[in-house]
Amino acid sequence: MQFRISDRKVRKEFKDQKFKPTFDYVEFEERKIHYAKIGNDSLPTLFFIHGSPGDWSAFLDYFKDSTLLSRTNMVALDRTGYGKSDFGNYEKNLKEQARFYKGVLEKYQDSTKQKPILISHSYGGAVILQMAIDYPDMMSGIVSLAGLSSAELTVPRWYNGAAKSVFVRWWLPAALTVSNKEMLHLQEDLKAIEKDIDKIKVPLLVLHGQKDKIVPYGHALFLKEKLANNPSFELNTLPEANHFIPWTHQDTVRTLILKMLDETKK
Repeated sequence: MQFRISDRKVRKEFKDQKFKPTFDYVEFEERKIHYAKIGNDSLPTLFFIHGSPGDWSAFLDYFKDSTLLSRTNMVALDRTGYGKSDFGNYEKNLKEQARFYKGVLEKYQDSTKQKPILISHSYGGAVILQMAIDYPDMMSGIVSLAGLSSAELTVPRWYNGAAKSVFVRWWLPAALTVSNKEMLHLQEDLKAIEKDIDKIKVPLLVLHGQKDKIVPYGHALFLKEKLANNPSFELNTLPEANHFIPWTHQDTVRTLILKMLDETKK
């Protein structure tokens, strides 16, 4: 219930794998951001951002994908307050989160290579929109999986508010407390993003399930409407899929990643 993978579990998962992840931190101002990396530094980088709650291991199966390993270098971070990134010490503001993660992204800015492709799930979709507005020159494209985007459709639920109570917080796992707190602030941040969302010009592929009850399909339609002037925007719909497409539709996700990789190649 801590929503973070143990070192022992990582060793077990990669015991029989040819490639194994390495781990590091980037200290960015007052924050310490932990991330996992696997692959060849000379290849284009995929930069994964997980949802709420979670940690880098949300994308663990992609770290084992032989096709992706043959063509890319992969990086997956723990967002602030999760995993080993100051666990429990959350940052509710999307703009601040984007600034912290920029510290990791800067490590993979090489003028001789393709800029990183950012890949997100759920709450991570909102983070990546903020990064695309603030740091568009640091990425070559975005693949958003069931991503949050619309302030109107992002309404805190009763349990998010209930979790503010000290009588509830004492028994909640730290990761769920972080998740509830950042969700309470998200609608306000998304309203701010909407003012600048038409500035997003980087290629953006969206994959969303029509039966998603956690982040409704309307979020994808919202992006389609707001980014109508972005010729590189593409909406891919899974009619029968729910919110968990990174795990239930890995082949489809891989295909979209490779498509973005080819279309944004120098």
